[in-house]
Amino acid sequence: MSTMHVLAAARSLPCHSIGGMQAIAWDVLTGLARLGHRVTVLTTDVPGRRATFEESGVTVVPLVDAPAEKYSARWWRASRRYASERCGTRVDAVLSISTAAAGLIPLKRTIMQVPFIYQAHGSAWGEALSKWKSVQPVRWAKSAKNLYWLMKDATIYRGFDQLVFVGDSLRQQFEAAPLRWITPGIAKTVIQNGIDTDRFRFDPAARASIRARFGFSERDRVVTFASRLHPQKGAAQALRALKILHARDTDFRLLLIGGGPEENALRQLARELKLASFVAFTGAVARSEVPALLSAGDSFAFPTLGHEGLPLNVLEALSVGLPCVASDLVRPIFGPDLPISYVPPHEPRPLADALQRVTLHGAPERSLLPPRYSLHHCIDAYGSLLEQLVNRQPCSAS
Repeated sequence: MSTMHVLAAARSLPCHSIGGMQAIAWDVLTGLARLGHRVTVLTTDVPGRRATFEESGVTVVPLVDAPAEKYSARWWRASRRYASERCGTRVDAVLSISTAAAGLIPLKRTIMQVPFIYQAHGSAWGEALSKWKSVQPVRWAKSAKNLYWLMKDATIYRGFDQLVFVGDSLRQQFEAAPLRWITPGIAKTVIQNGIDTDRFRFDPAARASIRARFGFSERDRVVTFASRLHPQKGAAQALRALKILHARDTDFRLLLIGGGPEENALRQLARELKLASFVAFTGAVARSEVPALLSAGDSFAFPTLGHEGLPLNVLEALSVGLPCVASDLVRPIFGPDLPISYVPPHEPRPLADALQRVTLHGAPERSLLPPRYSLHHCIDAYGSLLEQLVNRQPCSAS
């Protein structure tokens, strides 16, 4: 495989905050660097790290004029200016994490006639559908913003040579109306999110230390939940399920891994349910800490109330060896080949029943993740795609 210079753009990276999109984007970028490619990523302002820096083989360029983690007119201008003045013809391909490289599309007609690849983690249409299925009128109203972005995306997609979907369900969204109507003639492929199975594996020493840290005994049956604490992710449902479980078996505990805007409300809910002594909150944690925290568990719950791209948290838990119970909404994402139990997202009792079935005493014995979800497989697929597209040069303007 020939080496190339990949210019990426991402609104947010793990140096900003922890999330599934940030994690898989960073894993792909560092994986391409390990293959020997030169990788530069433009991103928004990183508080405390305003100068260009190198990390894991990737050159990270924070554009200080662009507010952190936001799409804005300043981001579009700053990213286009940097690419025009500092990159130009020295780039072999552009990789856009979601819509982040949209500001660079005008350069395809002049100094950057290279393949433009769009890594799709979701769609404005999918977000709108998720809100319409909600029982909350306020979410229905907020769907107007998604429809606005759908109209903008109709123009943005046409500036890319390849759409890469992180899961099969997202591909299916784009094969159906209205997304099929706005992406005609654009090449599409699926590259599943990949998990670093060397990092995400069971650690018996970490299990003992994490349990001791949070006051869990080896006998306790610990359900884990790892995600940003946002109402859509379903942590409140996990708490309500714990209430049911604890009435049946007082050994049940819940470890909530992550921080976010719902954390204070969840702590209050735990107190109202008289579960405060049986629930542990880690707060926001670095992704490097997650494998050890998952090792402390006996099962994993993800009763998300919204549509997801391909949730890394479930795959990470399976890689550690935890049996998983997830919302019915993610069933189409994973398919039948993963050991996941599915339950209605709005009903805590089926969630409690399923968790009781799968949560056994004792440490996980082996990874439950099939090889096709490994990071190695994912990076090889991106490398092959880049080589294929670059060898078709030159690209015509879209």
